[in-house]
Amino acid sequence: MTKRKYLKKLAKALKGVPARERDDLVAYYDEFIENALEGGKSAQEVFSDLEPPETVAETYLRERAAAGSKDERGDRSRKSPFTLVRAIGGFFAVIATIVLAALILSFAAAGVSLTVAGVYTLVVSFGLLFAGHAALFFAQWGMAFAMFALAMLAEVLTVALATALLGMWKLVTGHPIGKKPGKKVMRRALIVGCAVLFGAGLMFTASYAGLGFDYKNLAVTEDLVVHEEELAVAEAFALEGDNVSLTVKRSESETCKLVYRDFPEAPKRFAFADGKAILHCGSGALSVLGAPMELQWHRGLLIGVAAGDLQRAELYLPASFLGDLDVQVENGAISIADMVCSDLVVATNNGAIDLRNTTAETITAGTKNGTVSIADAACSDLIAVTKNGAVDLRNVTAETVTAETKNGAVSLNDVACTRVLATASTGAINLSGLRADFIFLHTSTGAVKGTIAGNEADYAVEAKVSTGSCNLQNRQVGEKRLEVRVSTGSIKIFFAS
Repeated sequence: MTKRKYLKKLAKALKGVPARERDDLVAYYDEFIENALEGGKSAQEVFSDLEPPETVAETYLRERAAAGSKDERGDRSRKSPFTLVRAIGGFFAVIATIVLAALILSFAAAGVSLTVAGVYTLVVSFGLLFAGHAALFFAQWGMAFAMFALAMLAEVLTVALATALLGMWKLVTGHPIGKKPGKKVMRRALIVGCAVLFGAGLMFTASYAGLGFDYKNLAVTEDLVVHEEELAVAEAFALEGDNVSLTVKRSESETCKLVYRDFPEAPKRFAFADGKAILHCGSGALSVLGAPMELQWHRGLLIGVAAGDLQRAELYLPASFLGDLDVQVENGAISIADMVCSDLVVATNNGAIDLRNTTAETITAGTKNGTVSIADAACSDLIAVTKNGAVDLRNVTAETVTAETKNGAVSLNDVACTRVLATASTGAINLSGLRADFIFLHTSTGAVKGTIAGNEADYAVEAKVSTGSCNLQNRQVGEKRLEVRVSTGSIKIFFAS
């Protein structure tokens, strides 16, 4: 007899029993038989030890009938689903279900992502094999199989969490859902995953040893070309780029030049006219791990890591340049240091902005995704804006300062100005030694805290918190003005002479 036939006969013999009770009994014998088979017993031994399904059903019906003759009230009290214990258990079960479901989805997504990454790594590895780079080929295959092994382990963990979720549901409701996976299958998958991961590690280590244990050898970088473009600078200079991280420095000479790097089969396009330089570095949509996909076929998956300077460029401006400077990058970070100019505009869609020791008439720095950090700066008007990231201003002197972010914190440390406006949709506003006559601090969700340099009696204060605490007292008298508004959070501002 097979397990399926035995359970089918048992279910048929229990005809007339409520479906929930019948399913519970069938599930019990299903698990009992499965555990016995996994324990090493043969099917013949298991079914010879079991009573016939008809006998099991007859015994169950007899015991059920005897139990039904007991006091109805006590039976009803014992079976009531609305007991306090069940209610408390149900509450915690809901919380645990949410947590387990989130973990299940996370590990399942991780498994799928690792599988896709492993397939991609395998495919691009053949370009190295065809080019005769065997060590790199096997190194990437080791990486690919490691991804497959991690994907398998992630799926094993997903199944284990799902099993725990189903078991918890059965414990709370008394009604099973689905069928538990066999322990033997789970154990085998775990062993195979660990074995593949160990083998992949050995393959990568052996290949990496053949490359001299140098990460720069994990891709073909010998013919990286360095370009130095000399530029003519007038009263204004502009630079536009895409998919490149740009650093702007002062030149040691009076020469203005742009330095960038590329490979012969994927050259970058450069143009310069009327004081404006354009550096086109390729489509970011085809970029994986910091390098275009066409390069990874011939040079290796980690070409963007091994050739770290590939996606970087440096602009050197002569010391005599004091005009307007406009730097805009589509995808990449921008860093400027030791710069004196008239109007400075810095913008990027995806990347951080870092300005150090900068003097200008006006400074405008904006990014959609990234932090804006400005330190040791002096100007008349300063605007620092980001949609996703923090704004950090340190040792800044200006007439007006505007710092704005939608998702992130705003930090004003040793900022001296006449008027300051700091806003954050979701994030805190932190102050340290802020010196200003007119201060406007607004955040929807977050705290506003820190110190203002000055006397509290000099400020007319308007502080408002919809939900939270506030240590300021509103006052209408004062030569200066402090306005703080918080929707959900707290206000904790102190004044220091």
